[in-house]
Amino acid sequence: MDDTEFQIYLPPGFPLDDLFDISEQLGKADICVPGYIPPEVGLYDIRGHFYESRKNGVQTILLPDRNMASRFAQLAEGKVIPNEEQRRASAALLAFAQCLDIQMEPGIAFHELAHKQGNDVSLTELGWFRAADRSRPQDVIDVAVGREDALSSRYHPLEVKNVDLAAPLRRWNRNYVMCLKMLELEQRIDKPLNRVLSLLEWMRDEFMFGGSVALLASVYFAPRSSPKEGVFKGKNSPHRDRALDGARNQAWDLTHLSEFVRQASENEYTKKRYLFATFDQHLKLMAKLLFGFTKDAGGADAHLAALSNWWPPSDARRIIDAILAHVERIESPDWTAKKAPFPDFINRMIKLGEQRILDIAPR
Repeated sequence: MDDTEFQIYLPPGFPLDDLFDISEQLGKADICVPGYIPPEVGLYDIRGHFYESRKNGVQTILLPDRNMASRFAQLAEGKVIPNEEQRRASAALLAFAQCLDIQMEPGIAFHELAHKQGNDVSLTELGWFRAADRSRPQDVIDVAVGREDALSSRYHPLEVKNVDLAAPLRRWNRNYVMCLKMLELEQRIDKPLNRVLSLLEWMRDEFMFGGSVALLASVYFAPRSSPKEGVFKGKNSPHRDRALDGARNQAWDLTHLSEFVRQASENEYTKKRYLFATFDQHLKLMAKLLFGFTKDAGGADAHLAALSNWWPPSDARRIIDAILAHVERIESPDWTAKKAPFPDFINRMIKLGEQRILDIAPR
């Protein structure tokens, strides 16, 4: 934002003081990752949003993960979210979006819910999500600043189109195959560096490159206290179905991330800007790494610095070089996408990967 002065006219009763408080609250909670370079005044500074939207015509779009989308829906239902921190933070983000004309798109969230709890449950919650977006901002603000524990007005779910949200998503299927491979390599290979390099070689020779999975592996397999708590839950359970559930959940996280990066990348030269919202600290870290990693030296060096917190410097460099080789390969003018070697390739890879996890005794 430059030094140019600009004026905006707000309607009578606009909750400016509350919005400044909410801006400060969101800055402390820090539950969003921008798919763009935020203004110097800060991601949650309302002046920056007013300047971008009113002066530059920028439209900001919020992509919540499933848990965040569910919190919005619960607010509209009039429920008291038990976790006070999440209750107030989700209300703050919703009010922030409403007051600053930030659009909300559910993205992958309700596809994930449909796959886990069924299409009817997902469509119902989507209706409540839409109701939250249309709720009275002051109701939401009162929850955000702690005046109320739930929205004071009564709302009803909005009608949504009856679509099959539980239909297979090709991107999730591909991510699931790669997550299964990660679990297999973790059990089969002892040396952390070799796990990462083997995964990247397998992507090149037998499957396809997944940037989000490659970055996940570079953090998850790190030997020095990397932030991987909660990733692949159940992987060591004697009940191997739980390991598969953990891989499925991780595939959903990766699908959220890849959708966020896809939207941000496709709109890089438009007036649309995307924000990804999550309470999950690991997911937020991965979103920052994934968005920040590019083939240019700045992105690679930043990721190298991050990996060096968890890897010996020489190992971190080998991982970065291997990932960059993939990126340069697929961005080459001579590159062509692989074709499936046989019909139903992805489903057969899923069955093969699942069987290997079921057959492996946990360490």
